[in-house]
Amino acid sequence: MIKNILWIVGAGVILFASVVIYQIATTRKHSPSATAELTTDKYSITVDYCRPYKKGREIFGELLPYDTYWRTGANEPTIITFSEDFTFGAKIVRAGSYRLYTIPREEEWDVVLNSETEKWGLWEPDYELDIAKVTVPVEQADSCAEQFLIQLEENGNGAELALVWDFTKVVVPIKI
Repeated sequence: MIKNILWIVGAGVILFASVVIYQIATTRKHSPSATAELTTDKYSITVDYCRPYKKGREIFGELLPYDTYWRTGANEPTIITFSEDFTFGAKIVRAGSYRLYTIPREEEWDVVLNSETEKWGLWEPDYELDIAKVTVPVEQADSCAEQFLIQLEENGNGAELALVWDFTKVVVPIKI
């Protein structure tokens, strides 16, 4: 009797482990990784992130509720790396890598840099480790972006970081 129970428990553990491994192995297919890069003769900026799809869902306000933490992508945290010191919002920040997260709202978003870069998944960052925050207005995108996109463009005194998904776009100025 005990032998049969152990076989059933063992089979259950193996089945559970198989499901977890399958989900981890296929998550990149649903939200593939991407890199946004901007390199000039003075600096470089790289953003490593994962790109979830809209899939017919209402994104902002429903899938991603307003006034709540969003890791700004999927899977691992979104990591932004700067080769030179820069200004983010009103704060001067040292060159290095930072976790990029956002707090979407209907009219404006908070875009935040955090020094905690290692935690994976849905864990919220330690807000005590926030390095800089900027509040930017929400813009209407020209067309619906089915897949989340991060873009970097050079401007006169640095760069612009654009976050685009669905019909929503926010642009963050970065001064070098």
